[in-house]
Amino acid sequence: MRQPVRGFTLIELLVVIAIIAILAALLFPVFGRAKQAAKNTTTISNLRQLGVAFALYAESFEDVLPNVADGPQGVGLEGGWTYYTVFDSPGTFDVTRGGVYPFVKSKDVFKSANDPGANRSGLSFGFNGCLIQTPFQPGFNTSKSYTAVENPAGMMLLGEEGTGGNNGTNDGFFNPAVDAFVEWHMGGPAILFVDGHAKVLKARDRFASIVWGNPTVPCWP
Repeated sequence: MRQPVRGFTLIELLVVIAIIAILAALLFPVFGRAKQAAKNTTTISNLRQLGVAFALYAESFEDVLPNVADGPQGVGLEGGWTYYTVFDSPGTFDVTRGGVYPFVKSKDVFKSANDPGANRSGLSFGFNGCLIQTPFQPGFNTSKSYTAVENPAGMMLLGEEGTGGNNGTNDGFFNPAVDAFVEWHMGGPAILFVDGHAKVLKARDRFASIVWGNPTVPCWP
C-alpha cells in the first residue's frame, strides 16, 4: 500500500522562514561591508596609479607638478593636469586631454568606485590647491616642484572633493578656502599623498594637517 507523502506543516514553514530571515539579517551587513571594502581597495589602487603618473610627469618636466585649471574661468583651458568642459556639480571632464593621462592611459583610474556620478563626470579627485605657486590666479595656475614639498608623506596630492552634497569634483581642483571632502568611504574620503601612498581616512577633523590650509588660514593669499 502506497504511503501518503507528508508535507510541511504551517508551523514548520514559519520556522524555516524565520531562520532564513535571521541568517539574511546576519549575512547582509557582512556582504555590505565586503562590497564596501572592495570599492575602497579599487579606489586606493586607482589613486596609487595616479601617484605614479604624477611622479613620472614630474620626472619628465624638470621636477614640476602639472599645472591646474579651476573654476568657471578654467573651462576649456588646455595644459592642466585634467581638462573639463563643464564647471558644475559635478563637472564634465575629458581626462585624456590632461597632462597626467599619457603616464597612466586609463580613464577608469581617474574615478572613485564610490562616486555615484563618476561614469558621467569622468573624474572623482581634486588636486590640492596648496601645491600651486602663489599668488593664486582664478582660472589657471602653475604648480610647485615635486621634490620641494617639505612633508610629502603628510601632504595631500589628490583627494575626493565633494560639491553639491554627494556630488564629486566640479573642476578637479581642491580649493582649501572653499572646498570640502566627500565621505563616501564609511565617513571619510580617499586621499593620495605626495609621496605616492594612499588611504581612506576621516579627514574632517584633520583638514588643515592634510591639505596644509583651511578656510580660516589658507595656504596662499
